[in-house]
Parts: sequence; C-alpha cells; structure tokens
Amino acid sequence: MSLVSRLFARFCKLPPAIARDIATEPLRIPMRDGTELLADRYYARHAEWAPTVLVRSCYGRSAFKVLATVFAERGMQVVFQSCRGTAGSQGIFRPFFDEENDGADTVEWIERQPWFSGKLALWGISYLGNTAWAVAKSRAGAKVNALGLHVTLTNFRDRTYAFGGFTLITCVDWTITMLTIVRTGGRRSLRSLLEQRKAKTLAARAADTIPLRRADRLIAPQGVPWWQDWMDHAEPGDPWWDPVNYGVAAQTMPPTVMTAGWYDIFLPFQLRDFTAAQRAGRDVRITIGPWTHVAFAGLAESLRESITLFQETLGIRRPQPVTADGKPRVRLFLMGADQWRDYSSWPPPNTSPRTLFLHASGGLSDVPPISEGESVFDYDPAQPTPAFFGATLDGRKGSGDMAELERRSDVLVFTAEPATSDVDAIGPVSAEIFLRSNTEHTDVYLCLCDVTPQGRSTNVCDGYLRLHPDGSSISIEFWPTAYRFKRGHRMRIIVASGAHPRYARNPGSGEPLGDATTMVIAHQQILHGPEHPSAITLTV
Repeated sequence: MSLVSRLFARFCKLPPAIARDIATEPLRIPMRDGTELLADRYYARHAEWAPTVLVRSCYGRSAFKVLATVFAERGMQVVFQSCRGTAGSQGIFRPFFDEENDGADTVEWIERQPWFSGKLALWGISYLGNTAWAVAKSRAGAKVNALGLHVTLTNFRDRTYAFGGFTLITCVDWTITMLTIVRTGGRRSLRSLLEQRKAKTLAARAADTIPLRRADRLIAPQGVPWWQDWMDHAEPGDPWWDPVNYGVAAQTMPPTVMTAGWYDIFLPFQLRDFTAAQRAGRDVRITIGPWTHVAFAGLAESLRESITLFQETLGIRRPQPVTADGKPRVRLFLMGADQWRDYSSWPPPNTSPRTLFLHASGGLSDVPPISEGESVFDYDPAQPTPAFFGATLDGRKGSGDMAELERRSDVLVFTAEPATSDVDAIGPVSAEIFLRSNTEHTDVYLCLCDVTPQGRSTNVCDGYLRLHPDGSSISIEFWPTAYRFKRGHRMRIIVASGAHPRYARNPGSGEPLGDATTMVIAHQQILHGPEHPSAITLTV
C-alpha cells in the first residue's frame, strides 16, 4: 500500500483495504483486426485470482494509477486499458466508434487468461463510463457481473447536440484535451501543462469562429476529423450516430450503481438511462449530489458506491443486511436545504406538478393571466447572449450570481412574490412557451433562479431548445433538480435566445451548423394570456 493510495482512500472515505502488496503487469491485448491495445494489470501478489475490474480510458493510464491501486487493495484486480489510438495503443482514435468491438474483444481476451476468476465488473467516469456502456451492449455484455458508472451516458449524440443545439464549448474543450493526449501519449509533460494554460484563450477563439466548420483549424492546423464529422452529422435522426447508441443495454444491465451531479453536463441523459433500467426492472441505484462534471466529491462517492457493490456482487465480502424497505434506489442532495434524501424511484413518488405562469408585467404566478399580452426582445447572433454558470465541462462552479445576465437588453426576467413557506422542487422541470419570431430558425433558453430577500439571484437549473421549421410545439425540458426555495425567497425565470458558447449561436438563417455565415436578428415575442399561457412547471 503506497502513501498516495492510503491518503487518497482516507480522503475519499473508502472501505478498508484488504491487500497491501500490489503488483503491476503491462499487457498487450490484440483486437480482431490485429491492432494491439496497451493495458496495465494491477493485482495483489497473494491473490492473483481475484475478480477483475475492467476500465477502458481514452485519457491515458498514468493519471489513473491511484484509482486502479485502491480497487486492487480492496480485493480486486484491475485491467486498465488505453483506447485505440491513445497512450501507446495502436490504431486511430475515432471517438465512440470502436469502443463496442474493442471492449468485447478485450473481455474475451481476459476470459482466456489464467488469472481470470470468471467474475468481471466494469467501472468508468465520463468517456470511460461510455466505454463500459459499450461493453454492456456488446456480445460480451452477458459476462459482466456489475457496473459502476459516474457522470456518463449511453449515447454521446444526446450530449453533443443537447436539445437540438450544438454544445459548443464542451466540444471545443474536449477536442483540445484529446489532441493533447493523443500527441503526448497521455503523459502530462511540462510542455503540455504550459499549453493547457493557453487552452482557455484558444477555446474562446475557436468558439467564436464563423463558419464553425473552420474552428478545428485553430486547434490543429491539419484539422480534426471528428470535428468535421460533428459538422456533417448534426441533423436530428442522422443514422450515422446509430452504432454508438448503447441505450438498449439498460434493458439487460447487471447490478449497477450510478453517480451524477445536479450541474453535470450528462445529468438529463444519465437519468433517462436510469429510468429506462428502472422500468426494465434492473437492479440499479443512483446518487445525485451538488456536483459539476469534474467535482472530486462526486468521484469519491462513485468509488465508495462502486467498491461496495463490487465487493458484494463479486463475492469479496458478504452483502450488508438490507432493511425491510430495501436499499434506496435514488439518493439525492436537496440543494438549498443541504440535506440528503432517499427515494424509491425517479421521479420521486408522491409529488405533484406546480405551474407558474409568465405575465406581461414581468410577474411569475400560480394564477394565469386573464388577458392577452406579450413581452419582446431582440436577439442578435452577431452579439450572442452569453452563458452564465450551469453545466459545463471545465469545472467552473455550477451556480452563481446572475445579475450581469439579467441586466442585458436581450433577456427577459419574470419574478414571483416571496414564498410564504419552503418549497421543495424535486424532479423534472419543464416549460411551455408561446413564441412568435420573425425567423423560424431560433433558440429559446430559460433559467430558473432563486432570489434571496436581499435581491441576489442565483441559477438553479435551465432549459434550452433549438427550434426547427417542422417544430410545432415549444416544450422545453430543463435540467432536473432538487432544490429548496426557502420562505421569503422568490422564484425567477430568465428568458433569452442564446447561451453562447455553451450552445452554438443560432444564426437564424437556417444554414447548416458548420457552414452558417449569415446572421439574422430575431425579433422575439413571448405571448401571455388565456390562449397563450406561457408557463414553467416544477415537480414539488
């Protein structure tokens, strides 16, 4: 047991170690096409026949040594593999598209090894979790005994074009990161660390590029193949993405623990995967905390939950006694109250919808407007409305002061009266907005905020929709939430038509995502009244 792993385990509050002398062995694992992928095997010297945990990473292996070590110290052996074309593995890295076959080939190779016990689990965070989903969907999926999945999803297309819009800054940031990893082999050299200091400026320049197809040339002079793929296959329903949709695996997945964050970039889609597994009767649990995508507290929770599940499912220790009510299926953190809550399902049972109507006066009320009215603003894609806080990849705080955004002329604000008692909003959030616009190609962005008695407004969750010519309804799905609006606080809704560069600006011209250069100012009218009851609906 190393000092680093001991301190890491203590900081994460992991279950106690049961092995101390951990060895490593380099592996070369052949794929069906002859390509060899590099991996490292971590195992306790006195227990070489322990159950196996497979982790497949596109981010190199050296940065994850301590994670592999803490699993091995707790009765498992770990095969930590670099994806095709990364960190010394042969082949060309094509995001998402080789993970199902390569994952299946890796499992079948592991099965043939003399040290394999016949018991296998998968663990993964973000892209690593998506590779686990790929294995679960593959022909090797039936051989997996348990899954640990942290801030991840089954279908990366859902996140790439979230709610119809291209998630620009996340895709730019991830592309810069991956090119650095591919170039350096996953080793964090001094040069790569210095380059990372320049990445923010580079990402901002790339996100502002018009047309967007050329943004990859700022990142790499020779261009980036997957960036061009994303530009070419942006339309809804494009079958190009079908091979990397692993959603069907939710119907047959083994015992699984998921962890997620209220300000994570994958949350709505991870909850869709959870509910699909829940409906299929699978043994799946989820914990949702007040975390962003890269929050260390969320990673620690995933390791605790996954190690406990793996030890029980793989026979390393006896399962803990279960109460008459069983283990909670959903454990979530109620923000604003700083409380953990347990529920049997998602959405939580015994909840009811609460609808708040937007009024032309700028009010937000349970009472619908009695007469017709409108609220207007102009959106200029040449000067797009900026994004403030929310779910991003870069680890920035998920929530913060929204005053700067609320002062803008291209933003509308609707505010309720102070709450007379605490209101716990736990579950899905949605809105139905009646919109008139001079262009049929436009976006709608809404943000639910909490306003303190002192007037400070902070974001709770938000929703977004890119409208296409064939769209007949403006129903907007928000990030789900669990939040207490305290007595004396007011709810507020921000309405805009952009959140740049979180979502790529909508030029209003109807041109393809990658090739748009014409900017059309959108004159927006939000309608209110008996015939146009624009409103937001909470689950309370």
